[in-house]
Amino acid sequence: MASSTYVYPYFQNSTLLSLSFVRESGGRNDHYLGLTIFHIFLASWVGVANSSQIINVILSDGLRRQPKTILICNVCVAELIMGVFLCPLYTDTLMQGTWRHNTTLCAVYELTFYLQVGVSTLAVLVVAVERLYFLLTPGMMEGSGGRCITIVLLCVPWIIGAALVVPIFKFGTVAIQSENAGPCQLLWKSKFQAVVVFISFLCPAFLLLCVVVALHALHVVMKVHAKRRDLGPHPEKKAIKESLRVVLLVSTVCVVLQFPFFVILFKAVLCHAGGPTTSCGIETSTWSATMAILMLKAGVTPVAWMAYTDIRVWFRQGLAGMVCGSKGVAEDDLSCRSNDQESYVASVGHSRQAILQTSPM
Repeated sequence: MASSTYVYPYFQNSTLLSLSFVRESGGRNDHYLGLTIFHIFLASWVGVANSSQIINVILSDGLRRQPKTILICNVCVAELIMGVFLCPLYTDTLMQGTWRHNTTLCAVYELTFYLQVGVSTLAVLVVAVERLYFLLTPGMMEGSGGRCITIVLLCVPWIIGAALVVPIFKFGTVAIQSENAGPCQLLWKSKFQAVVVFISFLCPAFLLLCVVVALHALHVVMKVHAKRRDLGPHPEKKAIKESLRVVLLVSTVCVVLQFPFFVILFKAVLCHAGGPTTSCGIETSTWSATMAILMLKAGVTPVAWMAYTDIRVWFRQGLAGMVCGSKGVAEDDLSCRSNDQESYVASVGHSRQAILQTSPM
């Protein structure tokens, strides 16, 4: 069935670029060779960077018992979806010049795209909420109660993301078509077009920014209150400051790198022409650039987590153990056991550097 039979205007988020050059050339376009190579390297980097962070936490005794680092792993798992599924399929479409898979995979691809955006943003939001709990009541995340809260926080992004995106996808789409190995086209009912953009990114991003602002405002209020009461030096001051900086950094990366794509996507939604993207004033190069920036977020986020001193130190120790051989591993293990004792005594979220600096020794 041809798309002209549908009265609803439609938009296609992830294959608009392929739709554009298919219309122009009817096949492969060497103009996208450089972009294809970029996405191949990006998919590889996203897989390696996020997997390394997860392995670092699993193998480090001082990290895997911290709620903060467990929730960071949750973010990395969400970003892996981009590297192992979405980015490779997008790259394949660039290389072939058209969507060459069946309509079922087309539907799964589109659903996964929105789900990944929503879940990854909500996962960063959950890390910010956990840091807010740590700032208010540091002992709340300790013991069996803290483990239960951590499990709940792990599940929240996936449950909320699926509960919001899947029903919209189920009831908001008109049809999925891919005739004669043509491009994958997802047709939406007009009233659901803007909703999916708000639900998958704009709402989670707004909540994330609100929590980050509240986190910093609360820290300022608590610092002023402590000075007025003359409580003296606070042993957790450096760890708290570091947490605030890292959460701000990762939140900025999460929102800023995804924002350009959803701005032009929302512009396409509001454009009622229902034709090629150029009729809405959106060039193919704009779609390609903003999509590349959005996917780049999955590779930048795991690097941003390295701003945490304890994560960086344990990662460095793991690399040193691999390079130096068995002797280096034995020395690192001895150092790790010593650091574990310090981390166990300190409250959740303390970096190794903060612990050593605040020690009475």
